[in-house]
Amino acid sequence: MTARADALAQQFAAANDELLALLEHATPEQWRSVTADEGELRSVGVIAHHVAEAHVRIARRVEAFAAGESVPARRPELFDARNAAEAQDNPEPDQRATITRLRTTGEEVRELIAGLSDGDLERTAAEDFGAEILTTAQVIELRQIGHVRAHLTSIRTVLG
Repeated sequence: MTARADALAQQFAAANDELLALLEHATPEQWRSVTADEGELRSVGVIAHHVAEAHVRIARRVEAFAAGESVPARRPELFDARNAAEAQDNPEPDQRATITRLRTTGEEVRELIAGLSDGDLERTAAEDFGAEILTTAQVIELRQIGHVRAHLTSIRTVLG
């Protein structure tokens, strides 16, 4: 573990822990409350489930960047369809199970980030054809940590 990897892991953990704290205190009514998120209306529970599952998808990208492997395209044009399908498949996620999943996947991501070397963090690739070249550290900041923070903002509109 390097100081830089540890700092990134702590930033991720802090964002995830903040989200967990909000969700753990949500009433069943708040869990089902709908808020604008990524251009659509989704319940707090659906958003939380999405974040827990996205931890895994984004971590696979981080691993590919860090290992210098081929990075699958992000395909942002498909995000809305994937999010809608995810919400349709899980329209009323169980609060306890979702919180447990968010905690478990969050810890796995924190360990992944903390275990990266400075060389891993500096390795570069493009996420999409013709896209800007990013370092693994930037992907962690923009995608892994940024994803949690963006959804945290949406959830705060309901939970305070």
